[in-house]
Amino acid sequence: MPSPTFASFLTPEGIVVAGGLITAFVQLIKTVFPLVDERVSGAVMAFGLSAVIYACTAIVVGISTPDQALTVVASWIACATAAVGVYSSVKYARRTDGS
Repeated sequence: MPSPTFASFLTPEGIVVAGGLITAFVQLIKTVFPLVDERVSGAVMAFGLSAVIYACTAIVVGISTPDQALTVVASWIACATAAVGVYSSVKYARRTDGS
């Protein structure tokens, strides 16, 4: 994938890139804004941010058929699952590591 575009977020490679961006952004938010870190779960933030990215994707690429809507929804679910899963894995690893 040469450069990320909204349409590329609908490809398997783009879903992985979007999940990585979301995970990094959540970590940045939690580091820069400790108050947010205390009050909002990183998994919830990852879920919400992925919804925002895929809502923007739907707007930019346009949805004119049910199949296109299904593609956007399925891509969002895959991305959200990956982003929440990565965050949860990191959180679990930190807990068992004592960090």
